[in-house]
Amino acid sequence: MKMIRKTFLVAAFAVTVAAALTGATFRGETKEVDLAATCAAAEWPNIPAACLDGSTGEAIRYVTADNRIDMNKMELRFTVAFQ
Repeated sequence: MKMIRKTFLVAAFAVTVAAALTGATFRGETKEVDLAATCAAAEWPNIPAACLDGSTGEAIRYVTADNRIDMNKMELRFTVAFQ
């Protein structure tokens, strides 16, 4: 019985010390990062919209109808590519 109680006390002390060290290490400060550093670290496809040329800062991206590819041209490209 004494061994179990001693083990629990040691474990509780270890948890308390670990929590105190963690609290002292992480004081809740935030690190502000500029946009250039964010854009330099971004990888496709997770590039923020603000990093793209001509962006308006909106978080969405869309394709307009005038950017569509003619399906006949696409079919010809696949036919040539896979012959």
